[in-house]
Amino acid sequence: MNKVILKGRLTRDPDVRYTTSSEPVCIARFTLAVEDRERAKGEDGNYPANFIPCICMGKLGEIAEANLCKGKEILLCGKMQSGSYENKEGKKVYTLECFVKEIEYCGRKEDSPMPYDGQGFMNIPDDLDEELPFR
Repeated sequence: MNKVILKGRLTRDPDVRYTTSSEPVCIARFTLAVEDRERAKGEDGNYPANFIPCICMGKLGEIAEANLCKGKEILLCGKMQSGSYENKEGKKVYTLECFVKEIEYCGRKEDSPMPYDGQGFMNIPDDLDEELPFR
């Protein structure tokens, strides 16, 4: 079984690109800093971090583009995928990335964007009812 669950903070805003096919697909890449609590805390009192490269594709990539930013704390589920390529010097470089399937926002509620219902629709907060033209 290949399933990973990670909780951490984005080290930078997602790098977003679209494929050049007839129906472009969004690809969002970011790095997640994940605490390693099995290692001793550093002098600053924090656990050391692992930096995990992550990829979101399609609708999830678009949601990441719109809602994720540097420092945002998230919980994600996905799968790990290895790969390799040859660099400019002709040496083989091995990669390991997390292909994200689900994202949950962590931290304080007021710091998080409005949540989506899993089908791409935004949940409307109850306190906006009176401002909406429909009920």
